[in-house]
Amino acid sequence: MSVAIEALPWQDHELGSMHIRKLTGGEQAENVKAYQESYQIADGFTLVREQMQTATPIVYPEMNSDGYVGVCFAFADVKKTDKQIAFPHLYHEQMNVTNGYHYPAQKHNALNKPSYYTSLKFRPEYLLALHKQQPLPSWLLHLVDGSCKQVVTRIQVPTSLRELGWQICRMPRSETLSDCMRIQAKALSWLAMLLEIPEQINRRHYQQQDVMIAKKIQQAINIIQNEFHTELTITSLASRVALNECYLKKGFKNETGLGIHEYLTEYRLEQSCQLLRCRPDLSIKSVASMCGYQPSYFSQVFKSRFVISPNDFRKQ
Repeated sequence: MSVAIEALPWQDHELGSMHIRKLTGGEQAENVKAYQESYQIADGFTLVREQMQTATPIVYPEMNSDGYVGVCFAFADVKKTDKQIAFPHLYHEQMNVTNGYHYPAQKHNALNKPSYYTSLKFRPEYLLALHKQQPLPSWLLHLVDGSCKQVVTRIQVPTSLRELGWQICRMPRSETLSDCMRIQAKALSWLAMLLEIPEQINRRHYQQQDVMIAKKIQQAINIIQNEFHTELTITSLASRVALNECYLKKGFKNETGLGIHEYLTEYRLEQSCQLLRCRPDLSIKSVASMCGYQPSYFSQVFKSRFVISPNDFRKQ
């Protein structure tokens, strides 16, 4: 048996610039301890911290960032596997970075051990305004420059920054305005430390990431070359090589000079030319099918690429 997180008996109230949600008890919340605080630090800059401990599986709704760029830490008193956490895309070792990704509903398994989450959420315009005053780290600026729509990754950060995230998680629940101010001060310290992360750490992260992406791009190329006769989509390729679609398309173009559909079409047509030359026993219909095309569409694509029809190509 499980319970939807929004079905729990939450009580909401405001304290200064902070929004607090806590459980009020009752049968549904009997085996659940949860607490959520959201602090409006500035226009476009928010701190969120949450704590959850449950003996009942909790179902979360779909997750949507609503246009925010976010950095966050996730902590737990016990080591958890992907199947035991609500959102397995969140790494539990380094700092998570996202510019907005949509996730289906997930279930938080009942481990009955505390888990913690804290994040800084920014509107892109807030970060761009900040960048005019002090240059942002390249990995953070990358999330707001519009070059890639969907990114979830992790960044290697100094131990002191991770410890600060843990301190924020474990600070007492806010009861007074002074409590709020202390937590807001921690949020500003977090932001200040982000701006001071040495650029060489950022470069090392991207070098490691580039190597990983290059391997996955080669995997995608191999899949196309081995399975060009089947129906292949960008979504299916991205899923099979475990790479974000945006990164896959961008990396593929950098590696091959062609978009994925262009490359697939070129490779299919190359194979069709080989078959037309070397297999006179095959009909045009058979060649089309072996290269992943319907016969009528194959002739259209072939003529568009080579000016002549497949039949005339074979005669030549």
